[in-house]
Amino acid sequence: MKDNKLIEASYHLTLVEQNVILYAITEARRTQKGLNAEDFVTIRAADYAELFGADEKSVYAQLKEAINTLFSRHVVIRDVRPESGNDRVSKVRWISIASYIDGDGMIQLRFATDMIPYITRLEVEFTRYKLGQVVNMTSLHAIRLYELLIQWGSVGKREIEIKWLKEKLMLEGQYPAIKDFKKWVVDVSINQINEHSDLTAEYTQRKTGRNVTHLTFTFDYKPGTKPEPTAKLPTTTKPTITPQPTAKLDVPPEFKTRREKDVYIIEHSRPGETWGEVVRRLGLKYP
Repeated sequence: MKDNKLIEASYHLTLVEQNVILYAITEARRTQKGLNAEDFVTIRAADYAELFGADEKSVYAQLKEAINTLFSRHVVIRDVRPESGNDRVSKVRWISIASYIDGDGMIQLRFATDMIPYITRLEVEFTRYKLGQVVNMTSLHAIRLYELLIQWGSVGKREIEIKWLKEKLMLEGQYPAIKDFKKWVVDVSINQINEHSDLTAEYTQRKTGRNVTHLTFTFDYKPGTKPEPTAKLPTTTKPTITPQPTAKLDVPPEFKTRREKDVYIIEHSRPGETWGEVVRRLGLKYP
């Protein structure tokens, strides 16, 4: 899961830019490079096209445009200045270097130093925010709403103020009529979350006075997709440990494409595991 400050920050990215960020995090984890101020993350157009089901002939131009615009994008993060306790608003750039290599059909990026702590938290807990759950979504708002809901995955319910939600989606001043906001943003997002992710979700609205001010989302994991909770042992008693046989891993399926294998690895990873550790545990060969 993304660090709360990053998930609940305000930022605007196009769908391709958002996918580039998510893919870059996956590549940084796979190669164990890129989540620092020195190493580049490399994204090859052919690999990106395969993962996202895009047209390889046109995807490089899209990546090239995305890396150019990402260089000027920033995240607005709101917190408190420790020394005074006053509210603080900060703008943090996503990346510090954007490169493209026409002859190799690839782009490279380096995450900005001040962004790395947020990205690192995302990478460590990546199993709770899986690329495989959003890879087929075509709405950026659906991806952002999925992020906001999955934060409360253990609760299954979240009430969100419409004004706050528009701020996070960078839609301030747009869709003044609630019916339009629901039709073109919320309903589209809920439909894509239900179709493509591991959640089933719905929502109701709440009024303050005569105006609709809040949306209440209820959601649950689809059968077989709910993450196993981390067991906590009681502190007052010492448990009796019974030796258990080592669980035998299921035989992994055959993969027709790298995309299928990458998504399988992501979905079967555990918190804190490196890419190589997941591959070895699953008995796979990579690539």
